[in-house]
Amino acid sequence: MTVFSIPHKAPQYLFGLAMAAGLSVGFAPEAKAESATEIVQCPLDMARRTITNDLPSGWWTTPIVSRLSEVKIRNIGGKPALMCAYGASGSVQRNAPTGKTCQANRARKYFICRRTHGGGASNPGTFTTGPITIRQTYLADLDRGRETKTGADIWFEAETRTRLYITPRNGAKIAVGNRSNRGYAGCSTASYSSNRVALGRIPVGSYICVKTSQGRISQFRMNGISSGSPKTLNIGYTTWNR
Repeated sequence: MTVFSIPHKAPQYLFGLAMAAGLSVGFAPEAKAESATEIVQCPLDMARRTITNDLPSGWWTTPIVSRLSEVKIRNIGGKPALMCAYGASGSVQRNAPTGKTCQANRARKYFICRRTHGGGASNPGTFTTGPITIRQTYLADLDRGRETKTGADIWFEAETRTRLYITPRNGAKIAVGNRSNRGYAGCSTASYSSNRVALGRIPVGSYICVKTSQGRISQFRMNGISSGSPKTLNIGYTTWNR
């Protein structure tokens, strides 16, 4: 019996495997290099995957054909990559255009890539940075670097004495990820959510990415959590220029 499987390998191997499995890859031409904004389309509307091994007489295979289901940006080898997913048929990816920062338009399933200004894609420059002390039920503004009661990015929510959360507010989003220090490059390609996160999931030493209410990329480290009740959080944060 022939067994078909896709191992987790380097991106270039996956590219070759996709072609061998019948997933034809021919990326759409990019816009001219001098263009400040570039739309990058996925190479296919539908993708086909099948077994290519020779089969004994009497055996056949049914190819899997899937539509483009999702676009996303992933960190591959320390660099942002544009990924087009085709459900059960697999995915294809490419590096982001040189000198440009890309965002995935999930509704229309393409990428918008804009020319990098200032410090570059890996170092856009710091907007604000420093420590913030957040009392229970208060909020923190990661653009201005202060504790506040209104108009902020994260809320130290207390549902009960023991059910405590970090909750994004005012359109901000958070990405827990693996809680490592990802910096701007990692946080700019993280998968964000507007869902609250239980305090128990982010112990002292955790790094959390934030997309602020003003659209900037930020990251904070959980430096300390006081004992007793009500509690106080001590964080150290950096918010970048974009």
